Amino acid sequence: MTDSNVIYADLPDERLLAAMKQDDEAAFKTLYQRYIDVMYRTAHKRLLSRAAADDAVQEVFVRFYERRQLLDPRQSVKAYLLTSLKNRILNEFRNQLIHEAHHANIAATQITHHIIHPTIDGKALELRFRQTLGQMPEKCREVFELSRFELLTNKGIAERLGISVNTVEKHMGKALAILRKEFNGQELVLLILSVGYNFFA
Repeated sequence: MTDSNVIYADLPDERLLAAMKQDDEAAFKTLYQRYIDVMYRTAHKRLLSRAAADDAVQEVFVRFYERRQLLDPRQSVKAYLLTSLKNRILNEFRNQLIHEAHHANIAATQITHHIIHPTIDGKALELRFRQTLGQMPEKCREVFELSRFELLTNKGIAERLGISVNTVEKHMGKALAILRKEFNGQELVLLILSVGYNFFA
């Protein structure tokens, strides 16, 4: 170890951060060596992967150096680094969730179209569904759409249309009866899965 390294190693974070803001790479390397272990342990504990932990920590340190001119020399270097790491890990988790949700959606779509009802054309079924709605009596269709599309309660529908709750219930029952008569069980399952709302509950 050289004399200059000994001197840097003895400096407090504030001095090293101020020096780093002046493009002193030795100051940055000293801070890196000072906090690399705690950063890596923290990342590995959360990510449970050596490669992912290493990538996260290195990215945080690179960002730390790139932003050196914007840093407040009075702030806690350790707190800054750990907060940055926490945000990086949260982003990693968020990206994983988005990725998993995307693949889950693809899998669900494949199951819907190829396993549950491989012979049913989803687009044609949806067209039939829309046509069936269009052929319903006007009030009957209005009640159904307000209930299933706008998610209004029976009371809310009654107030919107100026009719009684009992009348709403009768129209809703008639609409569901029409749909159950028009579509078989597998078709109802496909409509529920495709549209994402249980029209027939």
